[in-house]
Amino acid sequence: MSGPAGPDLSAPVLRGLAAQAARLRERIAAGERRIGWKIALNDPRVQRALGIAAPVIGHLTSATILAPGETHSLAGATRPAIEPEVAVHVGEEGRIAALGAALEIIDVDLPFEDLGAILEGNVFHRAVVLGPPVAGVTDLGGRTARMTRGDGEQTTIDVAQAALDPADVVLLVSGYLEAIGDTLSPGDVIIAGSLVTAVPLSGDERVALEIDGLGSVSLEIASA
Repeated sequence: MSGPAGPDLSAPVLRGLAAQAARLRERIAAGERRIGWKIALNDPRVQRALGIAAPVIGHLTSATILAPGETHSLAGATRPAIEPEVAVHVGEEGRIAALGAALEIIDVDLPFEDLGAILEGNVFHRAVVLGPPVAGVTDLGGRTARMTRGDGEQTTIDVAQAALDPADVVLLVSGYLEAIGDTLSPGDVIIAGSLVTAVPLSGDERVALEIDGLGSVSLEIASA
């Protein structure tokens, strides 16, 4: 997938991101630890429906990080789904220090046409599990991903075709953060957008993701 030309800095997006940033500051003040960022709404069809010109961003904190293999309960979720992603680990001066695998759980719990509420609510983010970072890897060419679910169903993905280029991911997030008065920091992790259309979850299954050369990660899903 080719990368976007740059962030969408239209007034509705910036208002939503400013509201999201205010919530993030409150959460950090309450004791959560900043982990990084997420690329969201990277499907061009979704962007057209919402009237935006590029993917947007959300944030990751210690409150929603799961340990590999951990069980996550869907209790209270409205429309939960899982997304296989590439994780970009940021080093000094915004360089890519490592890549890895990630699984994000989202919950589409807001009206899909309300862009401001979606951005303020952290773009449906519910939880994420990060695989071990693989240092020194910066490109996705020739890599295949396999997401396997509890019933044995496997989805095979051409990563270079489906993913944003990691360098474009860093530039996109940096552009948004600059616009709202923030910046990338060494140690930040960016989950780079779903490699497939979000897969609905109903609970009680194991989901695993393996990416050639980038390792694997898994988690258990419980319905309650």
